[in-house]
Amino acid sequence: MKSELIMGIPVDNLSYDNIIEDISNYLDRHRKMTIISINPQIVTESKKYPDIVDFIWRSTHRIPDGIGIVLVSRLTGGSIFNRVTGFDLMIRILAYANENNKRIFLYGAKPQILEDTVKNIKHSYPDLVVAGAIDGYNQLKDKEIISQINESKSDILFVALGFPRQEQWLARNIHELNVSIFQDVGGSFDVISGHVKRAPDIFIKFHLEWLYRSLSNPKRLGRILQLPIFLCKSIVWSMRNDKRNR
Repeated sequence: MKSELIMGIPVDNLSYDNIIEDISNYLDRHRKMTIISINPQIVTESKKYPDIVDFIWRSTHRIPDGIGIVLVSRLTGGSIFNRVTGFDLMIRILAYANENNKRIFLYGAKPQILEDTVKNIKHSYPDLVVAGAIDGYNQLKDKEIISQINESKSDILFVALGFPRQEQWLARNIHELNVSIFQDVGGSFDVISGHVKRAPDIFIKFHLEWLYRSLSNPKRLGRILQLPIFLCKSIVWSMRNDKRNR
């Protein structure tokens, strides 16, 4: 697997098929596989969180989740030409779990969203086992959450606490969790539950989901400027880094 640095953050050149194939290998060997989404927001803000940067470096699969990552790679001579979105990957992992009768655990989101997510997953994937679910607004301590997850004997854990909470939680607790496959999935439960609509196909086709989400939510309007700022910063970082290595 080839990797490259974007503003000092590693991103892996992966496809959906690569990841699904690896899942079987990690499950068979009872090893931990950490799938972490790398997007412009995470790259730009991760330096505020040294624990997250360390966790990203230690993760096994750092997926290029965002057109900004792909654009920077292309503009700086990298080899990442395709996105692997966290939502689409979660759907493929659910399909894999369904085909192989695996056990999953869901952690995160508001109580009603989580409830509807569980209901819809059970309906769409009747052959997997939803072994447990905990919402992201609970008052449980980490030890209690870890205990419930371990007692569920789950194969796959999806964490939907949003950045930076989900990455920090995993970094802090992964060594105590008896699960093989971990994925941070941000707002994916919102979409699976039906509470939030995914971007129309035209936005997805042209890799503009980020723009649709920003226009749909006034609180996110400021993020419209995030992509061009990220591109500029990443290209400047790459140029400076190239000069140092000459």
